Amino acid sequence: MSSILYSEIFEQPGAVARVLTESVSEVQALVQAAKRADVRYIALAARGTSDNAAIYAKYLLQILCGVPVLLTAPSVHTLYGATVDYRGALVIGVSQSGAGEDICEVVSAARKAGAVTAAITNTEDSLLARTAEHVLLCRAGREVAVAATKTYTTTLTIFALLAAAWSEDTAFGAALQGVPEAAQSALSVAEPVVSAVAQTLFHAEKMVTAARGANLSTAIEASLKIAETTGTTTQAFSSADLLHGPIASVEARTPCLLFAPAGKSSENIAELAGKLSGRGARVITFSPEPGADVPLVSPAHELLSPLVDILPAQLLAYYLTVARGLDPDNPRGLSKVTITR
Repeated sequence: MSSILYSEIFEQPGAVARVLTESVSEVQALVQAAKRADVRYIALAARGTSDNAAIYAKYLLQILCGVPVLLTAPSVHTLYGATVDYRGALVIGVSQSGAGEDICEVVSAARKAGAVTAAITNTEDSLLARTAEHVLLCRAGREVAVAATKTYTTTLTIFALLAAAWSEDTAFGAALQGVPEAAQSALSVAEPVVSAVAQTLFHAEKMVTAARGANLSTAIEASLKIAETTGTTTQAFSSADLLHGPIASVEARTPCLLFAPAGKSSENIAELAGKLSGRGARVITFSPEPGADVPLVSPAHELLSPLVDILPAQLLAYYLTVARGLDPDNPRGLSKVTITR
């Protein structure tokens, strides 16, 4: 394969392993600073793929650490010029390029207000890295393809390291060490299946993705990857929200990608699958269970599944792009870095 996107997808197990060995001291320093400051809540500032990673962190950090987590609205600062009291907070800006002006402004305002601040970025000399007190590097290497892949999974890995250090959950921390191997296996197992599925989705004009809980991040990121690489209209839902009304908009033969990893969300996804099938939709299940349309490889802890389950979806976006005769490395009308204020 000559595609840069394809190559970067397969670089992810190694990139995750690098974070697990090289980012530990940075994460521990941040946790120690947050606990010394008696942090009462965590606020995350991000856009795009980074925002999808932050959705994972919102679930993970609340479940494992018991700390309230919120997603900030950067335009509160940049459009409305509001002053926000961030005292008692850990504010984390997440940006792969570190160039987002609005994310930097949130972190800057939080630091002036006395919050503990951190940056998660792949660019060590970026504006965001210079703005925050603590810098947690993705260590993904240069990411060339417009569609972010390895910076997404390394960001998830940093959040998982943060949760393990904060909660002192040794079982979760031990399970995290097995993610690179699970990721490598997931790519190998899913690729032949996904490449075939992509050929059957060639003419789809609309797709729906859905998941529940921590895996909502996977559904949203999968939707984004497919939309930006193929130009397909996609919409992501929490399975609970989709059942509460929007399911009425799902027409017959609409491809619905349902992420159902082993764990607490699987029963809800099974219910949704039945109702979508009853409407005539084409249900494509991503699951470790026998008979799934796309097989998933389960990591040793349920809350780590988003680090692995996004990989088959990335491959689907790639193969669907190729099937449509498009350039997976340079989606039409998009650039690698988008500056928002």
